[in-house]
Amino acid sequence: MDKSLMVGIVVLCLLLVLPATVSAIGVSGTKYMGSITPGGTDIHTMTVSLGSEENPTDLMVEVYGFGQNMDQGYSALNPANDVSPYSARSFITLDNSSFHLEPGTAKSINAKISVPANAGPGGRYALIYIHALPGKGQSFTTAVLVPVLITITGTTPTVTGSITNLSVGEVTAGQPITVTTTLKNTGNYHYYHTVNTVTVSDANNNPFGNFSTQPSIYAVIPGNTVQYTVTPNLQNLPAGNYTVDSKVLLEGGTVLDEKNTTLSVKTNYIPPVTESSITLTPQGGGTLISPDGRFSVLFPQGAVLGDGVVTLKPYAKDKLEPAPANAKPGATCFEITGLTGLLSKDATVKVTYSADDLAAAGGDASQLKLSYFDAAQGAWVILPTQVNTQDMTLTTTTNRMGVWAVMVSSSTGVGSPASASTKASLPAVLSIVALAVTAIIVGSTARQRK
Repeated sequence: MDKSLMVGIVVLCLLLVLPATVSAIGVSGTKYMGSITPGGTDIHTMTVSLGSEENPTDLMVEVYGFGQNMDQGYSALNPANDVSPYSARSFITLDNSSFHLEPGTAKSINAKISVPANAGPGGRYALIYIHALPGKGQSFTTAVLVPVLITITGTTPTVTGSITNLSVGEVTAGQPITVTTTLKNTGNYHYYHTVNTVTVSDANNNPFGNFSTQPSIYAVIPGNTVQYTVTPNLQNLPAGNYTVDSKVLLEGGTVLDEKNTTLSVKTNYIPPVTESSITLTPQGGGTLISPDGRFSVLFPQGAVLGDGVVTLKPYAKDKLEPAPANAKPGATCFEITGLTGLLSKDATVKVTYSADDLAAAGGDASQLKLSYFDAAQGAWVILPTQVNTQDMTLTTTTNRMGVWAVMVSSSTGVGSPASASTKASLPAVLSIVALAVTAIIVGSTARQRK
């Protein structure tokens, strides 16, 4: 093969594997919070700069409506979707909507905010969107949204909110319980630093504790609906019904709204495994045990070739790869991290299965198997498992760690690859590159033979 062909192959590989070059900008004046009288104006200045080592970039600045996602993050609304009575989009004009930046330079943009005389009470809202001009110059890594939050001077703001929905996720032993509270800002003014507090109580109104979110870093804009998610750190709960009370509070403790619902626990609930670690050395073995004793991994002496910390962690069931066709997941799953390869000697994994695991197997404990996900094969490996129904434990041996789950299956071995959710990775890209290189080589060889 000649040198020019080899260079072409290397370039092709780099183009397919390496990310595109991008530029990053800096922006000052990333928020406007001011008071303007009806009929008054104000100027907000933003300065956009480009680092000396970045690529030349063409930029656009636009005014959009103030949208908000359920996770409370802001989103830009185009004029057709900006129908809020609290919109300030039409109040704002820019002295420069598009410009070019060379490396090491900066540009200032003035946003003139003109409030109509009949604007009404409360607050008005818009977003200024700074981004790459489509089809020109280099794109940059992150577009910038500049929130504009205007207080109409001399008017009385209405600060109210309503919980429109309160839901409790599926209650499964070994998995966290999630309480989701949906709130709508029903007033005419925004509020920052809201907190969602959840209390779980038994039938006698005895609380198990209060569980709260951190104060929100986002403003909740009038007319918008957002969600708060709390994962109460509940310990063992006997089967029964419990009351979940949710409050959303303003900074300072004023309650915006309160709502309650029922938490139904069908089988005795146990919390997710608590993270724990052990240090292994080649000279000595050790046993990694969860604090509640439900999980243990016995590493024999000589199982590892070098010192390392191995950690047992909780793992969310909804993040598991799909089960193979001959199996279905139980309720219990966990992760063991810290090992980069195979063990030199098999470890013994012992897990206490839950009533929910047994229910998934239709009450037949012999169907319960321990399994781990083999990322290299993209498939679950269901291991031969010893079942002890007296102490409700599952035991197996293996030289591989990773993500584990209790599976309901009548057989063992490697299940069908979980291709439905396996995403393309660098090895997959490299495989494509290899095919392309092979095609080039074969084509070159054919030409040489002609």
